[in-house]
Amino acid sequence: MDWKDFDVVIAALCAWKEARGEGHDGMRAVVHVIANRAQLQNKSWAQIVYAPLQFTSMTYRSDPQLGLVPKQPDPAFEDALNIAEYVQGGSDPDLTGGATHYFNPELVLPSWAATMVKTATIGHHEFYKEA
Repeated sequence: MDWKDFDVVIAALCAWKEARGEGHDGMRAVVHVIANRAQLQNKSWAQIVYAPLQFTSMTYRSDPQLGLVPKQPDPAFEDALNIAEYVQGGSDPDLTGGATHYFNPELVLPSWAATMVKTATIGHHEFYKEA
């Protein structure tokens, strides 16, 4: 396994935890947010995913998703892996419009959203980028 493969697995795990209930496009959107942030910050996907409190399912101690891992067979995780490979390879169009952040407005309304531009709504998530 090389570092690009590692990034794919980490992004897929994050997308699976954050958006498996949102279906294929919901997971695609999460992977695109990871890729967009990584490009802007010149960091690896794993660095983006594991930055403190950025993707709560991956870093926040009280998030019930934190310790969750897919069990084989898991079609949603396999889909997330494929999505991450396509995004990394540049063959998946960004359905988020360049978003670097997202949230579920039914659960939280972060203060940073007021300073950003909404780019998309996909499932229960709203997507944003810098103004």
